[in-house]
Amino acid sequence: MTIGNDPGRERTHGGGGGASAYLARRLIADARHSADLAALTEGASLRWPGRLLAETRFHLAAMVNAIELAIAVAVTEPQARAAVEALGPGYARSAIEREPGLLSPDLLAHLRRRAAVAALLRQADVMRPRGTPPALAGLALEPPQADALAALAMAEQGWCAPMLLDAAMRPDLPAEPFHDLAWSVAALLVQGCGQAADPAVTRAIAQAAESVVAHHDEGQGAIALARRFARSVPPAARPALASAALADARLLPFAALAEYETGLPVEPVIEALLDADETPRHALFRLMQLDDATAFRAAELLAPFTGAAADGDEALARFVESYRLHDRAAAAQWLARATKPRALADKLALIGHPR
Repeated sequence: MTIGNDPGRERTHGGGGGASAYLARRLIADARHSADLAALTEGASLRWPGRLLAETRFHLAAMVNAIELAIAVAVTEPQARAAVEALGPGYARSAIEREPGLLSPDLLAHLRRRAAVAALLRQADVMRPRGTPPALAGLALEPPQADALAALAMAEQGWCAPMLLDAAMRPDLPAEPFHDLAWSVAALLVQGCGQAADPAVTRAIAQAAESVVAHHDEGQGAIALARRFARSVPPAARPALASAALADARLLPFAALAEYETGLPVEPVIEALLDADETPRHALFRLMQLDDATAFRAAELLAPFTGAAADGDEALARFVESYRLHDRAAAAQWLARATKPRALADKLALIGHPR
C-alpha cells in the first residue's frame, strides 16, 4: 500500500491542477494584495482607477482618524493618555502608510467596495441633469420602505463626506473589518508610544481598544440599513426597485435587494458588479430582471470601475449584445457557484473539484 507522502510518489489531486494550481492562485492573490497595499500608500496603480484609489485612501484615513480619537478618549490611565496625546492628532493616519501590511486582504477589499459605492454616488450627483428627480423618488413606497430608504440615504451621504484626509468619518464597518482596523490603530498607537519602555501604556491602550470594539454597533451602519430596507420590500417589488437603484447609481440598495432575491450577500454582490469579467454582472442583472436599457445604463455607470471605459461605446454595445444571450439558466449556474461558502470553495479547489 502506498500513501500520498511516500518517497518517490506524487499524490493525485483531481483533474483541475490540484494543489499546485491552488497554491499558484494563493501566490497570485498575495501578490495582488501586496500591489494593492503599495498602490494605497504610493497613490498609483494599474489595477485601480484613480478615483477609486483616491476614494479608498480617503475612507481609510478618515476612519483611522475616528478610531484613533475614540481610543484616545477611552484611555483612562493618566500616563498612557499623556503618551497618546503627545503623538499629536492624525498620528495613526500617517503611521499606517508606513505599516500598510496591517491591512488584511478582507479589510482592504471592504474598503475598496465601500469606496466604489461612494465614488458612484458622487459621480451620479454630478452627471444627473439639473431638475431631474432620482428614479427611486418616482416610485410609490409604503411608509416603512420610504423611512428605511431615507435612513439609508443619510448613511450613504456620510460615506460621501468632503475628501479631507484630516477629517473623521464614522467607522460604520461590519464587525470583522471594524475589529481589524481598530486593533491596527491600537498597535500603531502602542508603537508610537514606545511599548517596550512602559508595559502599562500598552495595557491601557489595549483596554481602550477593547472598549471601542465592544461598543461598536454594526446594526446602524449603511450595509445593515440597506438590508433593513430590502427586508421591508415585498418580493414582487424588488425588480422595479433594484432597477431604479441602479439608475440612481446606488449600489447598496441594489445589492441588498439582490441579496434577498438571490441569497448572495451584499458585499459579494458589489464585488460582482465591479468585476473585470462581464459574466457576474450579466448573471446579477438577469436574476434581477433588468431590461436591456437598464443593463446598458448600469454598465455605463460602472465602466470606469470595471475597465470597460477604455474601449468606449464599443464595449458597452458588446455588453448589451452578450447580455441578451445570457439567459436565466446561465445566471442560475453562476449563482450556484457564487453562493458556495468560501471555505468550501477553497477546499474544493485544493482537491481539484470542479467549481
